[in-house]
Amino acid sequence: MSPRVELAGRVLEALAHGDHISALDAFQLRNWALRPEDSMLTLAEIAISILVHDDGRASEGTETPP
Repeated sequence: MSPRVELAGRVLEALAHGDHISALDAFQLRNWALRPEDSMLTLAEIAISILVHDDGRASEGTETPP
């Protein structure tokens, strides 16, 4: 599992439980947004986008670089 997918999953889980997201995790997730304009989305939207994108790549047998 890529670090990007791991972080996206961790952020979504924390948000679902109402837990705090560290500033470092929030900044890193925004840095890993798929497109520059995506960095303005909510953390949940960015995380879902990353998971959907990377899951599609994993099912094709390729790994997305972090």
